[in-house]
Amino acid sequence: MGKHPGFTLIELLIVLAILGIIAGIAYPSYQSFVIKTRRGDAQSELIKAQIEQSSYRIIHPTYISNISSTGLPSNHPYYTFSIVHSSANTYTMKAEAKLASTQHSDTDECKTLYINQNNIKTSDGSTENAACWIH
Repeated sequence: MGKHPGFTLIELLIVLAILGIIAGIAYPSYQSFVIKTRRGDAQSELIKAQIEQSSYRIIHPTYISNISSTGLPSNHPYYTFSIVHSSANTYTMKAEAKLASTQHSDTDECKTLYINQNNIKTSDGSTENAACWIH
């Protein structure tokens, strides 16, 4: 009986085990990257709205209080955007991770992002949190 070319069942199982281990290590890193990228998208939306607020304030005596006038998305798949406060001299806008989205598995301090007229970026509306904001 001669040797037949090919792989044995043991060799195939070893390769599958190695692939499983590599995938098990890589998947959490991939998920973390996806969450950070989506958080960056939300931050971009808030910064665009901040520019809109500044442009509006140059012409008018107050900041925008209507979310649709700032250009913030109303049907974003991962975040809910809102204007928390708006007056003649101040505003605060917020992006909050939706409960039903995968973005809600982000770290607690990064699930909610706030920005105000002074470009102070926070996760709770008061304490500056640069760690969650992509620079």
